Amino acid sequence: MRGIFTIPNQLTFVRMLLVPVFITLLIYRLWLPALLVFTVASVTDVADGYLARKLNQRTPVGVVLDPLADKLMMDSSYLVLAEEGMLPPWLAILVVSRDVLLVGGVVLIKLFSDKGVKVEPSIFGKITTFFQILTVICVLGTKVFALKCVALLWLLYLLTAFFTVLSGYTYLRKGWEYLNGASQSS
Repeated sequence: MRGIFTIPNQLTFVRMLLVPVFITLLIYRLWLPALLVFTVASVTDVADGYLARKLNQRTPVGVVLDPLADKLMMDSSYLVLAEEGMLPPWLAILVVSRDVLLVGGVVLIKLFSDKGVKVEPSIFGKITTFFQILTVICVLGTKVFALKCVALLWLLYLLTAFFTVLSGYTYLRKGWEYLNGASQSS
C-alpha cells in the first residue's frame, strides 16, 4: 500500500481535491482565491512529476492519476471560464476535444493492442500545458488586477490553440503508428 501514498501521488490527490474548490470559486466569481488555488494546483503539477523522477517514486497509480488530475483541472477551468465569458468558447472546445481524443486513443490502444501502452508526454505536450496554465492565470489575473490586456490575451489564446492542436496531432499520430505497428505484428 506504501506505493500509492508517495509524495508525488499525494500532491496529485491534492490537485484533484482542489478542482471542485477552484470551480466553486470561479462560479461565485471569487477571482483572487480562484487564482491562488489554480496557482497552487499548477505548482503541484510541476512538483509531482519532478519529485516522482527525483525520488524514484513513479507508480502505476501516479502514471494514471497525474494526467487525469491535469485534464480535470484544465478542462473544467476552460469550460467554466468560457461559460463565464472570460475565454472564447472555441478555445475551451479545442482544449476539451483534444483531451477527449487523447483519452479515447489510449483506451483504444489498450483495447486493441496486446502490448502495454506507455504514454510519455512530448515536448509539445509540455509546451501546451505551459500555455494552457499561463492562459488561465492571465485571464484570472486580468480580473483580479482589473487589467485590460486584450492583445496579450488574444496572443495567448492563439498560442494555446496552436500548441493544443500541434500536441494533439503528434499524440494522435504516435497512437496511430502504434496501433498500425501492433496490428501488423499480430
